Parts: sequence; structure tokens; C-alpha cells
Amino acid sequence: LAVCDGMGGHASGEVAAAAAVRVLSKLYQPDPPKNTVRVLLNYVHDAHRSLHRTAAQKGPVTLGTTLTAAWILGAHVFWIHVGDSRLYLCRNGKTFQLSSDQTRNEFARRDGRPTTAEGEHLAQCFIFGSRGLGNDQALRIDKGIDAGAEPLERGDVLLLCTDGLPGAVAESTLDAHLRRPDTPQAIAAALLAAALAAPSRDNVTAVVARVDEVPPRRDDWLDDPEETVQF
Repeated sequence: LAVCDGMGGHASGEVAAAAAVRVLSKLYQPDPPKNTVRVLLNYVHDAHRSLHRTAAQKGPVTLGTTLTAAWILGAHVFWIHVGDSRLYLCRNGKTFQLSSDQTRNEFARRDGRPTTAEGEHLAQCFIFGSRGLGNDQALRIDKGIDAGAEPLERGDVLLLCTDGLPGAVAESTLDAHLRRPDTPQAIAAALLAAALAAPSRDNVTAVVARVDEVPPRRDDWLDDPEETVQF
């Protein structure tokens, strides 16, 4: 599952989002790889560098997109995140945000640097790169924070969404909708309606999935069992 939100302030954001989705679709394969988080990290970094180089051949790179993906393999979800779209997990009636919005202040907090009043803006996006984080052609994706693995449980609900949804709808409203016993499609439609009624000032996309059955765990897909994120 993936949500890619082309940057409205950049040229051809829809082209960047479409390119990211096409790249992610190539990950699908009959035999899942071992060390899945590492594979996912390397794949996104390699794809970013390749697309950035291709775009740079035509001039300054101006297109970019967020990228939030949840790769469900067996009894785990492996996820990776670039930008400020979001990934939520609702479990046993409680909703958690798995991803962290990649703002300048977010990276400052991780590094123990002071935050600023202007630091809540998006710091990087896929293809475009970063904004003053060092090597502007590269991405910073911290393992365990921006990419990780979570064991799934029966009844878990995953939500991937663009920032137009949480920007307009309160966390309590998100939580209430994700706890509803409706179909995932009905939950996504209700979240969309709530955001538009707010009204949201940005585009809104919501992808919802519910785990109905959990197969036996395959820990050999993990880089290391200790990398599993626990709440």
C-alpha cells in the first residue's frame, strides 16, 4: 500500500507521484526477500538517486513527492516514509502514528539541535531531495524512525494518508473512525467526508486496510527481531 503526494509548490508534482508509485510497484515479487527493512531502505534510496539523476539531466530538479509505503508480508508490515504524508496503526481501539513528519524541527530534535519557529516546514521529499539538510541531492531516512517493521495482529487497521487529512481532522476523529466496525472502504470515505467538511485546505487521500487473518510469523524476513517496533 502506498500514498504519494506530489508537492504543490513544485513543478510536475503529479509526475513525481506517478513515478514513485511505478517504482514501488516493482517491489512486488512472489518470494519476499529476507532482511526486508534493509531491502526496502536500499531500494528507495537507489530509486531516489536514479530518478534525481534523470531529472537533473534536464535542468534543475523541481519535482518531488512524499512517499509513504506499507508492505504487508505474512504477519508483518514493513514500512518506509519520506515527507509528511502519514502512516497510522489502530490496534485494540488505540491509534498510533508510525511515521514522523520530516520537518526541519523533527530532524533538529533527533540530532539534539535547537528548533526554530520556521522549522515546521517539510524538509525533504522523494526525487527532489532535501532542503538544506546537508547533501541536498540525498534523502535522510533513519532506520527505526522512518522505516521499520511491525508485527500485525488480527483486527489491526492501517491508514495511509496525505497531510490534507490530519491537517483538517482532529486525532480523536481519526481514532473514532478507525475503530468503527465498517468496511475499510466505508472508513476511508467517512474520513474523506470529514476532511472536506472541515474544510481541508489541501488534497485528501486516504487508504485503509484491516487485518482479518494473521498467518504464522516469518521472523526470517526481519533484519533482526530486535528491530521490530513495539508500543
